Amino acid sequence: MGIAYYLTLFFVLVILLLQNLNYRVNKLMILLVLSCLLSIVFNEIPTFFKPYERFAAFIIVMGLVGPLIRSSALQQFRFYLLKLITVLTVAMVTISFFGITAGLPIMIGRGGFVGLFNHSMMLGPMAAISLLACVHWANTADKKKNRFIFLSIGAISFVICVAAGSRSALLAGLVGGLFYYYKVYMGKLARYVRVILLLTSIGIMSLPLWEGYTQRIMGKMAYAEKQGDVLVTRDELWSARISEFKKSPVYGIGFASVDTSLTPKFDKSGGQIEPGSSWLALLSMIGLLGFLLLAFLIFRYTKFLYRDKLMHKDSAFLGAMLFFFIIHMAAEGYVLSAGSGMFLIFWLLLGNIEFYSKKLTSKIAVVQWT
Repeated sequence: MGIAYYLTLFFVLVILLLQNLNYRVNKLMILLVLSCLLSIVFNEIPTFFKPYERFAAFIIVMGLVGPLIRSSALQQFRFYLLKLITVLTVAMVTISFFGITAGLPIMIGRGGFVGLFNHSMMLGPMAAISLLACVHWANTADKKKNRFIFLSIGAISFVICVAAGSRSALLAGLVGGLFYYYKVYMGKLARYVRVILLLTSIGIMSLPLWEGYTQRIMGKMAYAEKQGDVLVTRDELWSARISEFKKSPVYGIGFASVDTSLTPKFDKSGGQIEPGSSWLALLSMIGLLGFLLLAFLIFRYTKFLYRDKLMHKDSAFLGAMLFFFIIHMAAEGYVLSAGSGMFLIFWLLLGNIEFYSKKLTSKIAVVQWT
């Protein structure tokens, strides 16, 4: 992302804060920001990684969409932005399905099926998010016709997630779905089991209809089996992150950087890196200080969403999304990358959950996602 993009976000943040000067900061997030800054100050980071520029971008996006700052204007902005992104994601995934089915060349790109996205590894998680959104919309629909439409789009999203070949996105989406139904049917274990068994049976019986879309994911599984390691595509990256953590376990090796002596996965011209895991990137880049702070924040949010009874269907959706990211971040490293679309959605989700956890949603009424 260019400097114009971040300047625009900065001015939007300033305008929203000026609308209501009565705002507060999240102390836990301040500590996380400080841990990122310390990792830069206490390390000699190669200049091509642009640590201070990337740190500034991180602060700007975090302040606008994340749980760093709380105000009524930011609350409404984050709520409607998450809703807009969710609707656009569902629309783009649906169009991608019909484009791929029609065999349009434009739908093929980096990594195979890309649809309207720039890479199959972006299509996969977007399809999983679309699946979770459609499940929620179907469950909250007031008409059978709408429920059928949303479930149909949810099935399309599942097929696209499989076609993209992202095993982490598929697993994360399924875990998110399991949490969603568990939350909705909390206290009704028999009904929860029936729903899961019904959906599983439908998936198995309809396999001949979507089996052709499994070629890429089956190819990955076959390659992993041949190599004798199901995680063969991540081993090198994860080993590098673990080695970096061992070199500097407290404050890390530096924000938005890697140890150039341990991995070739970086670009000197632009400073781009491929961490391979958000959780391991936190450990390696900002050390235990930053890792424990974010882990505690996510644990606190998870605990709240699990226990919330006031708006249990909305908290079920937010919880499903949160569980999706908890799993997906194990295999993709975007948690500190302000230029990533997944970074934006992840922190925007946390920004919305923050308002829920502080019981501030009454200022814009109870959330209705449909």
